[in-house]
Amino acid sequence: MASVNTVAASAVAVAVSMIGDRPAVEMQETIFCIGEETLAAELLMATGKQALDVLDSNLHDIVKGLPYEQFMLVRDYHKAGSIDKGKSDDSAQKIWERQVNRMKSTFEFVTPKSQAKDAERKAAKRAEDIAKLATISDGELLDLRDAHLRKGDSKSIAQAQKLARELERRNASDLDAEKVQRKMTLDKIITRVKELSKAGTDDADELLFQVLAILG
Repeated sequence: MASVNTVAASAVAVAVSMIGDRPAVEMQETIFCIGEETLAAELLMATGKQALDVLDSNLHDIVKGLPYEQFMLVRDYHKAGSIDKGKSDDSAQKIWERQVNRMKSTFEFVTPKSQAKDAERKAAKRAEDIAKLATISDGELLDLRDAHLRKGDSKSIAQAQKLARELERRNASDLDAEKVQRKMTLDKIITRVKELSKAGTDDADELLFQVLAILG
């Protein structure tokens, strides 16, 4: 192991007796220890960095391409390893997040999304878009759509497609309403025919004949 005497062999030619307001010989031991321990710490950092690189790669090999539910199970197992060593759940979560962030930086890893949460987000966005366009009539939507299409740039075309989807949604709603109304009318006719059939009167039979004539 080196000693403070090493300084004598490498000291500058100009004699320096003070460091700040303290004698140089008094500071020599402290500064020597700082240099020695800095070297040791840097060696530990380098060793630790190499170990982290290997562990990041190993974890990436496991999680790449996993669906959300399996990815979260890996997270739970990973956190358990830290918690078993005395770390809190919050600390274990932060260790996991740091490793995931390193994988994103090193391997361009993309965290999988929960399909349920993603579906909720998309549904909320659709509801928001519908609400924004609720006060605009069908005719105005058509005019806006055509105006965006005439501009022709990618942003305008995307907006035109959004307006087109809203028009399709409204038309689908109208068609659904017509189907419901048609079914209600049919149900009423069937109910009335059954009532007339049960009645068995001349008037009822006459009405049944009229219905048959109308239906052809």
